[in-house]
Amino acid sequence: MSTAERLHGLRLLLGGQQLAPSTKQFWSAPQLEPGIPRGVVVELLGPCKTEWVIQFLAMHPEFKIFWAERDQSILPTALRQRGLDLTKITFGTFGKNLVQPLRRIIQSQSFEVILAPNLFEEIKVFQAFQLFTEKANSTLFLFGENEPSPAWPISLQLDIHKLNIHKGDHNKFAIEVLKQKHGK
Repeated sequence: MSTAERLHGLRLLLGGQQLAPSTKQFWSAPQLEPGIPRGVVVELLGPCKTEWVIQFLAMHPEFKIFWAERDQSILPTALRQRGLDLTKITFGTFGKNLVQPLRRIIQSQSFEVILAPNLFEEIKVFQAFQLFTEKANSTLFLFGENEPSPAWPISLQLDIHKLNIHKGDHNKFAIEVLKQKHGK
């Protein structure tokens, strides 16, 4: 039975009513339609994940951003050179214990975007992050390593690579959607 047939059967069970459309809001994102959903956890993978997220942030200069790291690896001047306003970004280094600081940062509801490495394995951590980001209507980007996390609370997983362009725009990416719970 196809998905369309199942939906049709469910509509008949509901008395022919149409299912309510998703009310999820999206932020525009480079080369990704319909964009990035608000209030979710997103895992970024691939060699160009940082470059892509910098382009995403540059598209939204109004964002207040928290960039959490285990050890300082991002160079703020490089972000400035790529068009980001450093007055809108708060940086934090937390060593191995990122769970509690990230929970508090998300719960503060002060940031539209929070960026952090994905060092988590326990499903209850991902569940907490998912609930807090939904309530704050912010998006938590987790920078993954090599393999996508199997955690179900992650709403969107993207594998980002650079396109091989011989001439022209070198800021294009090949984006593979590994998992998507919202949008098309």
